[in-house]
Order: sequence, then structure tokens, then C-alpha cells
Amino acid sequence: MKPNRSTLFLSLLAAMQANAQSPSEAMLEEIVVTAQRREQRLQDVPAAISSLSGDSLNRRNLQGNADLVARVPSLSLDVQGPGESTLSIRGVGTAYGLAPAVSYYLNETPLDIRTDGSTGVPDVDFFDVDRVEVLRGPQGTLYGSSSMGGALRVLTAQPDPSGFAAKAETGVSTMDGGGTGYVGKAAVNVPVGDNAAIRFVGAYEKIPGYVDRAAPGDWFEPDPDLPISERRTNDADLLSGRILGLLQVNDKVKITPSIWYSEIDAGGASEYHTNLPRFTVAATYPTPAKSKAVNGNLLVEADLGFANLISSSSMLTRDVNNNRDLSLLMVNLAPLFGLPAVDYPTLDRFTSDNEGLIQEVRLTSPTDQRLTWVAGAYFSRFEQDSVELLDSESFATAIGQVDDTSIYTFEQEVIDRQGAVFVDLNYAATPKLDLTVGARYYELRSSLENVQTGVLAAPNQPLVRADASGTSPRAVVAYRPTDDFMLYATAARGYRPGGPNVGLPDGIGCELSDAYQPLYDPDSVWNYELGAKSEFMQRRLSINVALYQIDWEDVQQAVADPGCGYIIVANVGEAQSRGAELEILMRPIDDLTLSASASYTDAEFTSIADAYQLASAATTGDPLPGIPETKFNVDAQYGRELGNDRSWFVRADWTYLSSVPTGFTTQNTRPSFSAIGASATYRFGRYEVSLYGRNLTNEDGIVDISEGATTSIEGIFWTQISTPPRTIGLNLAVDF
Repeated sequence: MKPNRSTLFLSLLAAMQANAQSPSEAMLEEIVVTAQRREQRLQDVPAAISSLSGDSLNRRNLQGNADLVARVPSLSLDVQGPGESTLSIRGVGTAYGLAPAVSYYLNETPLDIRTDGSTGVPDVDFFDVDRVEVLRGPQGTLYGSSSMGGALRVLTAQPDPSGFAAKAETGVSTMDGGGTGYVGKAAVNVPVGDNAAIRFVGAYEKIPGYVDRAAPGDWFEPDPDLPISERRTNDADLLSGRILGLLQVNDKVKITPSIWYSEIDAGGASEYHTNLPRFTVAATYPTPAKSKAVNGNLLVEADLGFANLISSSSMLTRDVNNNRDLSLLMVNLAPLFGLPAVDYPTLDRFTSDNEGLIQEVRLTSPTDQRLTWVAGAYFSRFEQDSVELLDSESFATAIGQVDDTSIYTFEQEVIDRQGAVFVDLNYAATPKLDLTVGARYYELRSSLENVQTGVLAAPNQPLVRADASGTSPRAVVAYRPTDDFMLYATAARGYRPGGPNVGLPDGIGCELSDAYQPLYDPDSVWNYELGAKSEFMQRRLSINVALYQIDWEDVQQAVADPGCGYIIVANVGEAQSRGAELEILMRPIDDLTLSASASYTDAEFTSIADAYQLASAATTGDPLPGIPETKFNVDAQYGRELGNDRSWFVRADWTYLSSVPTGFTTQNTRPSFSAIGASATYRFGRYEVSLYGRNLTNEDGIVDISEGATTSIEGIFWTQISTPPRTIGLNLAVDF
């Protein structure tokens, strides 16, 4: 007799109950976060937060931002280069030249340096990380500017005076159609007496390349046959390290100094042209990209009795040195000079030196009282010095410039200052009802000056300054009818500072000269959110849901001039984003863990300023560029203990990303794609060996499309970036 579905379902429930020998054995891992500047259970925080522990990151083989994006609802990423990206949350993102819209924290330091042509957020390696927290929605009250989309926090493992510990990891991988990758990582914790310790962490990764460089021919040929001049140009070496110290002065004062170093040395960009064979770009010159970042932080924590004091002092430097082949730019601009649109080999050299000083002081009240609070002050100063040189002997000769091959030079200094004070109050009105109100008052000051020379130069910009100030409030109501269920409602404001423009040149047909401003204004958002967090089956199942609406004013956007192709930044209008998010985590039996996440984002322009309607391919009601409407991820892990300190587990995941509109000034769409990953791990004693695969179906998931004077020939081709091809790897790890 064939059993019916109800019988099968009841049998499954019975099996689950039988395997769950006691509630504690199969309960979900309890995650503690500090997203609200104090320790709380993730399920007790009335906010949309995703958090992954260090062990969870390791089991899923998640190494950086790109891996995280697939698993966090409403989190999107635009690739800038190896180890570099820009982040968006709930449709709120950034673009060329803008301050970030998602604040990126390494422990207590925001790494929120203004983007430039090739670099974005540095990708902190997740090795020896305690946890990663992603806060969705504006965090302007507690995290300040550049967090109007949300915040991503990487919280590293800390020094431990209780004993010596060490771990190491090494591995090798092979990429379909690409090269071989290598990885080596190690962490050592060294006690220094009973009250002090030092932790050393180092990581090196060789990322294999898969993009070939071909010698340019006829740029207007739809299907050219070009000779390959260099294979696998986009390989990269990623080197990083941390040194963290801990001194427990007494039972009330703790001092934690730290330094973080990151170096990226990429052979070339991952972009390729769509009219050439798979993963091929036409370029005369190699395009290496190098960057170095150093962050020194001094964290002092003191128990004052009435409150805990935290002082975080950071100094951040970041140096960028990139080469780009901009021959395509000269092909597009040549007719404006009365020249034929043929190949003019052109090399662009760009450097950016960044220095930042960040100081924050916070007081956090004890938690064992009805009224709890956080109050503090913040100051930062960032300076960015940029130099660019565009060199083309053939173009210079063509326009009669015989004494100098340089056709454009650019030097600019930008200084951003910010000061703020903030307070956040939480009142337990009843055992089931909490009320939270907070506000941040901020003052912003920016200055800019630049000097430009050459036939492509805009007028020099003498020193110009801009000031802005405002308040970012938030209010939260949280209601807990039971210990395992919470409803919350939030209204919060976020903001981002304005910034500088590089200018538009005269005499080559630029059409936005009248609309151009040397400094663009800050933009801001209001977020209205309803959410629910719930736990079932004796905390073996959690379901979190959030619904939101974001109103975005004075939207900052990179705009390509329709006449000459130059890019400026402007406040182009207003936008709105509405969406829903779902996260499910289930451990039906002790050996099996299931998770799923999904998000829906409907982000669109509600108005576009008159001055930029000519340049915009978007109209009112069109979607914001770069944001997928839907995302899905499912993940399953099954493992068994074998005894004698041996165990194994296998896991598999599937990710889907819907189609994505691209560009404010162009109309194109990145197609939807999905990816499958899997791994198998065997642990024996202190050793662990893992076999893993990424993008097992070898799908070309397009993550960036670029069209404009430097990246496309209209009607012939454009430039794009895809997910790396199928990669198979083997890792060996050991703990001491």
C-alpha cells in the first residue's frame, strides 16, 4: 500500500523528534552581536541583521565580501577589481567618486574612504574572524555617515591571555580555463603573563587569472580575429596581516592596540569585451593595479560603574597605483578633434594617496536597568590626493602636439571633515514592550582644489569649500508577546556627505557644463520598517522577516555627459525602495542544518532633476541601476561524529540572482544567473581536509556591465565582468 503525503510528513516529524534526543542537542547556535553597541542575542535585536560566526564562515568556505553577498538578503556588490568592491543594501549604493553608502567596519574602524576610478571597499580576509555582522537599513544614529544603506562589520578574533594557541591553513585550487590558485594563512596567540597577550595573523592568496589580452585591431569590427598578446592577465596576489595586543590593566581597564595591513597586486582588471572570444579584452598596454592599506587602532575600554567607556582612535592610510589602457576613449573622442576613429594607443596612470584620522568616544550604560543608553562623540578627517596622467604619442602627433606626448594631467586634493554627537535611549516600558529613540547631530565640511592641463583638461578648480549639518534620528518599538517571538517597527534616517567633481572640458562638445557644480550636496534616506523574529521547535527553527520602504532624497549619481562622455557626479533627483526580506535557519536533527534567505527589492526613481534628464537613460518610475529585484539562497549541511576525535560533513548551496538594470545614462540589463557550490570535509584530531567547488555549473554570471566613452563602441560591444569560472580546490587546516 502506498503511503499518503500526510503519513510521510507525520513520519518525518516523528523521526525529527526521535533524533532530537534533548532540546539542547539540536538547538541552533546562539549568536551574540554588538550591532547596537552592546552585547545582545541576535534574535533579541529589533533590527534586520545577518550574522555569521567564524566557524560558520569556515564551514561554508566564505573568504570575503563576494562570498557573503550571495547569502545575505538585499546585499549587493559591484566588482571594482581583485579584492575591491562597492556595496549596496536595499537598493542604496554608491558609484564612481562617491563616499560609500554602506559603512565597512574592521572592528571599531570604519574603512570608508571615498571611491575612485578603480578601487572601493578593501576585502578583509575572513580567516581568524570571530563573526561578521550585516546591518540592513540606515544606521545613521550609531554609525554615522556612509551607513545610509547599512553597515558591514568584520569582527576579528581577539588576543587571549589564558593560553597559547595557533592555527594554519593551506590550499590549492584550479580554475576552468584559468590558472592555479594558492592560499596560506596562519594565526598565533601568545600570552604575555597573566594579563596580556599578542595575536599575530597573516594571510596570502594567489588568485588565478582567466582574462586574456588581445592586440587591438579595427575597433568597429563586430567579430574581430585578434592575436592574443598575454594570457590570464587578471591574476592577483593578496597579502594581509594583523597584530593585536591586549593589556588588562586591572579589572576595570583594558587596552587593545592593533595594526592591520593589506596589499593587493593585480596583473590586470577582470573586464572583457563582448565582441571577442570568452574572457578576452582588447588592449595595447598591461593594466596592473596595486593598493596598500594600513590601519592602526588604539582601543581603550574602562568600567566607570555608571557606564562602560570606549575610546577608539584610528589612523588609516591607503595608497592606490593603477594603469589603464584608455585607447578606446581616444577612438570615441577622435571625431571631436576632426580625426579618424582609429586606434590611438593610450596609457592612463592613476595614483591616489589617502590618509584618515578617526576618533570615537562612547559611553554605554549597564544592561540591568529599565532605561539603557548609548552616548558618544565622533570626529574624522580624510584627505585624498589624486594624480592622473594620460599619455598617447600617436594622438598627440595627430593633433600636432610634437613636444609632449601627454594629453591630460590632473592633480586634486580633497579633504572631508566630520564631527558628530549622538545618543540612543532604550526604555523597557513593560516586560514585553521596549521603546527606543535616538539622534545624531552632525556637521560636515569638504574642500576641493585641482589643477588640470592638456587638450582634454577642464578649467582648473580653485579652492572651494562646502559645509552641511543635520540630524539623523531613529525610533523603534519592539513587542515580545512570548520569549520566542518579537515584532518591531522602525523609522530611521541615514545620510552621506557630498563631495567634489573633476570638471568638464571646453571645446569637445560637453552638454552638461551649465548643470555642472564643483561640489555636490549630501544625500539622505528615511527608512520605515516592520519586522518579526521568531523561534520554533524548541529553538531548532528561526524565521526572521522584514518589510521596508526607503525614501531617498538628493540621490548622488555618476552621470556621463551625453556629448563628450566625461563622468561627473550630481544630485539627480529622488528615489524610493520598497522590499521584503526573509531568513530561515533550521536544525531538524543534530546532524543536519538547513538555511534559506530571500529578498525582494523594488527600487525606482521617483523624480529626475530637469538638468540631468537629457543625460539620463532612466525616467521617473525606472529601476535604480545595479540592484537585483530578487535574490535567493539555500544551504544544507549534513555531518556525523565518528568517535576518536574524528568527524565529517558535507554541504551544498544554491544561489539565484535576478536580472539587474545597469547604468543611469545607458539602458542595459545584466541577465539573471544562478550558482552552485559544494564541499566535503573530514576532521581527524587537530587536522582538517576539505574538498570544495565553486560555480560548479561553470556559469558566466555577469556582475558588471559598463558602457561609455572608455568602455564601449555604440552598437558594437561593451565591457563586462563575470563571476570566475568553475573552481575546484583542496584545503588542509591544522589547530595547535
